[in-house]
Amino acid sequence: MLRARLATAAVAIPLLLLLILRGPQWLFASVVGLIAALGVVEYAAMAFPSPSNFRWMAVGMGWLLAAATASGHPQWVALAAVLAWVGGLTWTLFTRRDFERGLGDFGLALLGAGYAGFLLPYFVWLRALPQGASWVIFLLTVVMAGDSGGYFVGHALGRHKLMPRVSPGKTVEGSLGILAGNVAGAALAKVILLPILGARLAGVGWSEAVAVALVIGLVAQTGDLCESMMKRTFATKESGWIFPGHGGVLDRIDSLVFPVALLYYYLLWR
Repeated sequence: MLRARLATAAVAIPLLLLLILRGPQWLFASVVGLIAALGVVEYAAMAFPSPSNFRWMAVGMGWLLAAATASGHPQWVALAAVLAWVGGLTWTLFTRRDFERGLGDFGLALLGAGYAGFLLPYFVWLRALPQGASWVIFLLTVVMAGDSGGYFVGHALGRHKLMPRVSPGKTVEGSLGILAGNVAGAALAKVILLPILGARLAGVGWSEAVAVALVIGLVAQTGDLCESMMKRTFATKESGWIFPGHGGVLDRIDSLVFPVALLYYYLLWR
């Protein structure tokens, strides 16, 4: 498992860095939108194992939201949300006689459409900000370093279960290892990775970098647990298979979708 993870990372990380730093915005948005679209498909397959109208509804709403959000135009996002809500509720009204259960299925479909289709494309918005590419690299480095810290500390020292009903393998010690890894990732990005790549975070001191990294780590763990909660609810171990050693798209973005949106709004406020 670890060998497969390292092999996947060795191929994906250089391509990802090249895309973030040198790729045109339209290409970056297209790649992010495609990943979000694949995540929506994975969610729909988990939530609705048997092919049904609501599976295709989830996919349709998710793709609509992903395309609108990745476009970078807020008015398109608002239009996509209106079409998803109005169209989904109207479809439920006229196609489901058991509308009580139909509303529950519509809620499940809308949850998946928003989770992957709306949140993940915030990477496009984040990259478009001043120093946006540097912040994208900072976020990815902090989260990836946290994942590594949690993996090794959890396996070596993990004794106390964090939330056994949601994710039996996660421990308190592993959670603390994630936070330590987040801080190490912030230092790695600030001192080594960004300067080597010719990028920087101007005006960001050490106290802010560490504070942002810790908040990212806490929010990332919450997102990870939320995805685990969904998988437990749907009785699925992994969301997919597309990344060898890593599972599916949702298994890879679960630690990113919450932090990227919150980091974007923090930078707007900042």
